[in-house]
Amino acid sequence: MRIFAEESTSILAKRIKYCEVCEKDFSTVYRIQYKQPAKWVFTCESCLLKVKKDNPLYKYGGTWKR
Repeated sequence: MRIFAEESTSILAKRIKYCEVCEKDFSTVYRIQYKQPAKWVFTCESCLLKVKKDNPLYKYGGTWKR
């Protein structure tokens, strides 16, 4: 049982997402489209607020939490 606990901890530690804009890792990121060609990317909250302002290409696709 202990081995399983250690394995699950290491698996969770590898669940890292980086912001497409500022390239830093965050525990919560947002899946969005904001430019052409339209592809889904992850951004932090700060960058999300910057890229969505007055952007007709912006689409929200969900929240990812570590």
